[in-house]
Amino acid sequence: MSNAPRPTDKGSVTVWIMGLTVMIGMLGFLVLAIYVPFSERRGLAGAADQAAQAGATALDEDVFRSTGVLQLDPVLARERALQSIENQNLDIDIANSSVDATADEVTVVLEAQVNDSFISIFDQGDGPLIIRVTATGTPREDSP
Repeated sequence: MSNAPRPTDKGSVTVWIMGLTVMIGMLGFLVLAIYVPFSERRGLAGAADQAAQAGATALDEDVFRSTGVLQLDPVLARERALQSIENQNLDIDIANSSVDATADEVTVVLEAQVNDSFISIFDQGDGPLIIRVTATGTPREDSP
């Protein structure tokens, strides 16, 4: 019998486990990097929807009583939409907002910057990630 060393597989499981751990860590990082901006966008879209719905409740009562037509009071609709945005407890700072109200509809546009996202690691000098959402509210004839 010879005492020559023979090749073994000792340690191969350790290498596989280490590689798998690194891959799972990278996948978790990627999921977290993508989740934060999408989560903030969802919250911002909800805020814009609520503001547009609040503005769409500002009916011009005089027009409705005299003609039966559902028409918005643009000044009151804009005030209600802005008040709705102000009263919401948002986790994201709104960088820019605009509310445009006519007799037919209320349009709310909200913009925010995502600064604390891991996705900024992949930034190539394009500036901060900006989220913009638009919501439109109109008075409805039928009740839900």
